[in-house]
Amino acid sequence: MKMKKMFLYIIGILGFSACDFLETDVFDDLSETTVYNDQKSCEAGLAGVYDPLTDGKLYGGNLYLTFDAGSDLMIYNKQYSIGTTMLCLNNYSTVDTNLKNTWYYLYTGINRANDFIVKMTDKPADMCGDERNKKRLLAEAKGLRALYYMNLVSYWGDVPLRLQPTASLDQQKMKRSPQIKVYEQIISDLEVAATDCLAADEWDNPGHITQTTALALLARTYMWMSGYPVYADKWKEALECARKVRDSGLHELVQAREGINGYQQLFMDMCADKYNVKESMFEIEMYGNDLNITRESGSFGLSIGITQGCHTDPDHGYCYGFYDGTKILFRMYEDTDARKWWNFPNYSFREDKSTGLVEKVYRTENDIKQMEDGNAAKWRREYEVVRPLTQYSTSINVPVMRYSDVLLMIAEAANEVNGGPTQEAEDAINEVRSRAGASKIKFGNYDLVTFRELVRDERARELCFEGNRKMDLRRWGKDYYEYRIKMLADQNIISDPNSKWDGKMVGYSLLSGTNTNIKAQPAIEFQSKHIYFPIPEAEMSTNTLCSQNEGW
Repeated sequence: MKMKKMFLYIIGILGFSACDFLETDVFDDLSETTVYNDQKSCEAGLAGVYDPLTDGKLYGGNLYLTFDAGSDLMIYNKQYSIGTTMLCLNNYSTVDTNLKNTWYYLYTGINRANDFIVKMTDKPADMCGDERNKKRLLAEAKGLRALYYMNLVSYWGDVPLRLQPTASLDQQKMKRSPQIKVYEQIISDLEVAATDCLAADEWDNPGHITQTTALALLARTYMWMSGYPVYADKWKEALECARKVRDSGLHELVQAREGINGYQQLFMDMCADKYNVKESMFEIEMYGNDLNITRESGSFGLSIGITQGCHTDPDHGYCYGFYDGTKILFRMYEDTDARKWWNFPNYSFREDKSTGLVEKVYRTENDIKQMEDGNAAKWRREYEVVRPLTQYSTSINVPVMRYSDVLLMIAEAANEVNGGPTQEAEDAINEVRSRAGASKIKFGNYDLVTFRELVRDERARELCFEGNRKMDLRRWGKDYYEYRIKMLADQNIISDPNSKWDGKMVGYSLLSGTNTNIKAQPAIEFQSKHIYFPIPEAEMSTNTLCSQNEGW
């Protein structure tokens, strides 16, 4: 089981509420001169910069679930919510609570990072342990600031670029910066992190920003910049950063163990609180199962997972199962691809009313032939080790960067840099596909455009439900984004005698043409303004210099 060292967040000098903390020793004097006067208090301050990541408004729920659902890969599935105001249904306004809360918590993380960076910069090295540790502390804080801004620019586009601590409403007033300026700051911060953070093999867990994590985030940033709406053509830089991660020799894919496919094993281990730091490069650390830790409980396996409504079985945790993988995703997999039957379940749970226990009921061969979608099953509570399992939280960590993503970035960037696929691109994508049991590809069978589509589909197969799909769709183009979302309601019938899906509907039935299928609602409600979220009304009302996104 993972061990999570918790630190006090220094609420006294940073001006945040009493609930914004992690537990550790209590300091009697929280004056600025005593807080950052030794290594322990400096580490505590850095823990406070990490802390917002775990909240349900960020990686504890919204960023991976509420915000990224309603894509071509993952949809909300509760029919009783039809007509409800929800982000993932493209039915929301500027006063949406989730929008406001996530915006606030992202800027809370940024403000904490800014405060920490300002205060730590002028501290003598001996108060931080030594010069090397001071650089590491500052580098991690800058890496975290970059990550917070990456989420902001992903969902909102142009945003206020705050680089100094904000302690008053007057200081909060700031115009939005163009995305290119935000990206430039993200790059600057990540370059420091890639130099001054510790190497991945110097930590025994993936809970810290490391040098190679920063490089991978840099590659991701350059790829985002290269797409809509910035189109900065940073493919070469993206490729160079991803290559550095690969060539470090510190990362590799989890391989099969005891007859279990490596992809499946990775997520079994993640659910069981076991680290695979060579592949899962950076994770958000979660507690759960009523461990009485303020706000650190996760929702993976609970909000997303295989639906299980029994409260009494000690070995099968409750799961609401609010989200399904889509028909679109299901059809992307070959039958030999192990990812298919991990991301979609080939069984369900059934409660024995006489015992209060749960049993697995596997789908019959005919059931599987008829199957077109199903619960987004990547995180499964049956592998959790923390007991007792509860209805309200899990301890499953959230992966932010995996090595398979790095390999797919190499494949995508190499294709763009060279005007078509290369041996390097083929090797990278085949490393991912081979681990899953999918057939290998030959780059000679593809050109620039067809290989581009292959990589896009491979990212879906490998990285589905991991929080980056909408940003991928967005960077691939405004029209492409709209096209993929609207596939959910496409009423056309597939006509391909060579396909097992011949005669099947592309999207979800609207039941006699009415808007009655919640799985199609993201497409039905979609408007061009939904490319980006609106700036929350709470920000607009206090920051009078801030402009609104188009259409809102």
